[in-house]
Amino acid sequence: MKRAVYTRVEQFLCDDDFIRYVLDNTPDREAYWHSYLSENPQIRNAFQKAYDILLHLDDCNLLTPEQAQALKQRVFNTLYASAN
Repeated sequence: MKRAVYTRVEQFLCDDDFIRYVLDNTPDREAYWHSYLSENPQIRNAFQKAYDILLHLDDCNLLTPEQAQALKQRVFNTLYASAN
């Protein structure tokens, strides 16, 4: 699946496939996102920030507590949906 080139952290954080890649990685997801970064090196900073936010939600000072809670809920919903 070809997707638009994300330029903002928020775009990555709203993408269920990106959330699954960060938190429940598989070889297919790894290959896809590696290719995505190779084709779009200009987005590496936004990609890395979004990646770090997902891995460190409880310690993240880039989001308000409300934003962090909403993102956690989205993460749980995404992972729950992929498990069913």
